[in-house]
Amino acid sequence: MGRPREHDDDTAEALLDAGETLLVEGGLPAMSVRAVTDRAGTTTRAVYALFGSKAGLIEAMAAKGYLLLAELVNAIPRTEDPRADLVAVGGAFRAFAVGRPTLFRLTFERTKAEIFSVERVVSAATTSYEALIALIERAQEQGTIDPNWSADEVAFMIHSVCQGLAGSELAAQPPPIGTGMWRRLGDFDRSEAWDTVLSSIVDGLAPSHHSVTPPSSSE
Repeated sequence: MGRPREHDDDTAEALLDAGETLLVEGGLPAMSVRAVTDRAGTTTRAVYALFGSKAGLIEAMAAKGYLLLAELVNAIPRTEDPRADLVAVGGAFRAFAVGRPTLFRLTFERTKAEIFSVERVVSAATTSYEALIALIERAQEQGTIDPNWSADEVAFMIHSVCQGLAGSELAAQPPPIGTGMWRRLGDFDRSEAWDTVLSSIVDGLAPSHHSVTPPSSSE
């Protein structure tokens, strides 16, 4: 009978949570292995056993961010209106960005390019991407999105718009999250803005309403 694992999934989750808390409090410099393990109530050996290094822990946090987004997108209720379901992706994306801005930025903005050679990150990012693709393909099958646009092209447009909106909304928040930009907006309903912009994107990709001619499949 083999020895029981000294560090299990609960320990891994505690370390990821501790890393995120320290990231919020002091940024990446605050995330020493010692600080993370002290906050999680375990030993430095746990980080090396579970993640290999501090870099491995950061990679795992980014993977966690992708999986969280996938969970939020997959939780969108599937209704008889594929257009509305696709527009709701904006709400899921916004919930991640506004609810956990530091993890959002680590996932999408503050990791090195080499992270996409890490299997766990690629797997998590793929899971997140496929959650969006599923809604896009459903919309195409039911006539909401012009099938001349590939699902990958539509995903690029929707994700780009969502990331831009998220970045602007976070910038509007006071420090330490943002810089306090967009003061003139006052009590502007940002959630309504997301819905308006995503609705415009989806409607613009409809078979009879696209504003840009989709690329020919022969090109």
